[in-house]
Amino acid sequence: MDTLALRVWQVAQLPTDYPEEVAPDPRMLNWLPAAVPGAVQYDLVRAGLLQNPFASTAAARAASWVAESDWCYRSTYELDQIGEDLALDVQGIDTYADLWVNGTLIGTTQNNYRRYRFRLTGSAARIGPNELLVRVKAHRRLISEQRDEARRRLGTASNQRSYDGKSLIRRYQRSFLSGNSSLLNLGAEILGIGINRPMSLVEVPVTRIERFHFRVDAASKSDARITVSAEVSAESVGGTLRTRFSLVEPDTGRTVATGEAPVVHHRVSVSFTVVDPRLWWPRGYGDPHRYRLEMQVLDGDSVVAEHEQLVGIRRVQLQRALPSGRPTFQFTVNGVPVYARGHNLVPLDYVQVHREWPDYARALQLVCDSNANLIRIWGGGMTESDTFYDALDAMGIMLWQDFYLHSATYPDYDAKFTAEFQQESRELALFLRNHPCLTVLCGGNEQDEGWDEWGWQGDLDRFYGKSLAHELVAEVAAEIAPEVPFIPNSPHGERRSQSPVDGDMHCWGNFYNATKDPTFVTETCWNLQSYSSAETLLETMGLDVDEYSELGWPARWKERTELALFTKVPYSGYNATRTLREYLHGLEVEHLLADHHALAMLRFRSPSCRGIVYWPLNKGAPLFEFGCVDYALRPLMNYYAIKRLFADVAIGLHRDASEIRVVASNLSLHDVHGTLTLVHADARGTVLAQHRLEVTLARDCHATVYELADLYGNVIDRTREAVHATFVSTDGSIRADDTLFFCPLAEFRPQDTRLTVECHTRVGGGWRIEVATPSVVKLLQLEGDGLLFSDNSFALFPSDPRTIDVSVLEGAASTPATLTVRAFDTAALEHVRLP
Repeated sequence: MDTLALRVWQVAQLPTDYPEEVAPDPRMLNWLPAAVPGAVQYDLVRAGLLQNPFASTAAARAASWVAESDWCYRSTYELDQIGEDLALDVQGIDTYADLWVNGTLIGTTQNNYRRYRFRLTGSAARIGPNELLVRVKAHRRLISEQRDEARRRLGTASNQRSYDGKSLIRRYQRSFLSGNSSLLNLGAEILGIGINRPMSLVEVPVTRIERFHFRVDAASKSDARITVSAEVSAESVGGTLRTRFSLVEPDTGRTVATGEAPVVHHRVSVSFTVVDPRLWWPRGYGDPHRYRLEMQVLDGDSVVAEHEQLVGIRRVQLQRALPSGRPTFQFTVNGVPVYARGHNLVPLDYVQVHREWPDYARALQLVCDSNANLIRIWGGGMTESDTFYDALDAMGIMLWQDFYLHSATYPDYDAKFTAEFQQESRELALFLRNHPCLTVLCGGNEQDEGWDEWGWQGDLDRFYGKSLAHELVAEVAAEIAPEVPFIPNSPHGERRSQSPVDGDMHCWGNFYNATKDPTFVTETCWNLQSYSSAETLLETMGLDVDEYSELGWPARWKERTELALFTKVPYSGYNATRTLREYLHGLEVEHLLADHHALAMLRFRSPSCRGIVYWPLNKGAPLFEFGCVDYALRPLMNYYAIKRLFADVAIGLHRDASEIRVVASNLSLHDVHGTLTLVHADARGTVLAQHRLEVTLARDCHATVYELADLYGNVIDRTREAVHATFVSTDGSIRADDTLFFCPLAEFRPQDTRLTVECHTRVGGGWRIEVATPSVVKLLQLEGDGLLFSDNSFALFPSDPRTIDVSVLEGAASTPATLTVRAFDTAALEHVRLP
């Protein structure tokens, strides 16, 4: 037995007065089937003992007792033999727990960010049946002794109650109330509790490679200098053990470099040079090639321990100044400047935190399809699985990793807390440092901003938690991964955290976006939220949107969710409230246009900006939240706006006084030649003016490529005229477009809208949809549950018929038989059968 996964579990509530010092007695408890990984709340829902906490505010509040109770998990397993050293591998418990095997206490947990390994000795490991009991304890009960001092020292006007959870309990922090809301947006906290990562039995050999470090000291196309160091665990290393490291091409088995050295005081280090290396590159910049690093511990001629892992040769640096001395914030990989386009990833489920791999595979498919090359795991997030980071490596997705400090003050006065946080941070850096995707380590999220801008200085006698981000984790990063760039906080700047001229910033709104030209944006959207799709609300809340269509439905909606209607929609003008379905769709249109505006400001009108990281990719709950992918990982309309603006080549139209300008951005590695076409038309499709020119877009350029000085002055009816720009590369492989309306979308008046739609099967799988119209369609939308589109929401001009590629979304339950093509604000609707 190398590994025995524990898959069959039960769970039971413990009496409130159950003694701490003894193992739970299974005979006294009422057991229910449990899912591990999982959360107790979901076990209770499956057993019919708890209403779905997402269903309503009342249901959320009714579930609050679950995290205030102690729970016991139970699993039994058989051993027919006991290996060298048997251990229980615990990847994640939320959060405080005692673990007992056969009545013997083998360990405790107090940090959901950490992984634990507990040795099984004596009666805790026996031939035959064995019983594991895990007592998971109520979160706040375990911090009762620290709460009064935390309330006195850490409490600020902006964090209200959140300090006792976010600041003291080392678990996913975003579930706690912050201000007047929770991330469930039901006006109530639902704190997950339980075993939320896999648990298994593993054999730990006496002689083994405990940990290693694959460090790239220099990398170029001609050669790369590598240092590999390792810690070797063994009963004796009296000069007889040595370690051999080999770098191997996985496909051919060819060894490209090797080195060998004796193990001295349990440590070994070897340096070697790789000639003509195949480098690891991020998406869009080359192949994310990986080698297999083979490590062997030898005693004489005998191999006594071995380990292997895929690694990448890459050198990442953070450039903070241009040759002129002007500040910048730009990553270079192997000496090549990289324009970062990415997403913040929040935990996929705010209660259970983690999900099964198929959901991550779907999320990563959506990341890649959106033309992104970076994921940020922010200070309020959670560490994901080995499989997840391996997938980032294989896909060429760069990783921005915060240490887990998030928008709050922290008890750096408490030696026990500080030591726990230091160990957690060390384990995180050790876990990630050999992944080529790791691009930056960051001390935390929005502590500096809180001190600078949120009024903390009027509430606190000092900046509690600053030393953790600026000193403690800086030392951890420098010791464990010195080759990885480090910054102390996000956002950050030299004089102030939200500086647009130095460091990275969080651009929430268009003031900074439009006028301040930030050097790097780590969070951005236009401070607007939307809901999950109607299909997701039905699946996850049991909420049928069509039951909210009669007069007075907003009152019923507010009674169920405590959410008043959000009707300030300045981008689209669609204050749609006749029915819930119309309201949800109106907000989705608003979110589409707002995100398009915010990202277009950064892409086209911020020449200093060297990275855009959208906040966030996904919603962690079904209700009103940020995100372009909903709780069930269905892409929303704004997802496709982001996809267009993250493309290598994109164009944007904007009005500056009376001038109409076309701005083009080429982030590819090559100059691009093509044709730019501008059409000024009225709503009926009559062409009022047309311009066509050949243009060359230099690589890594952002430039105005065309100006129309007199067009806007000749517009008669702004509700019936628009300008459409299209760029097509010479070889037809690149297409980009944008449309400029002269009024809010709700005020543009479509005329006699008709659609012509054809569908063909595509070679290699999927379908191709061809759509044309004789008049201007201000917003065409393609819909089909379980489908992924090359684009699904855009303006359509008669001069520019569109071809849309359609594929099946990863993990779709079934392939729909039809999709719909609709012209917004008109009766034009086509149901298209997918052959």
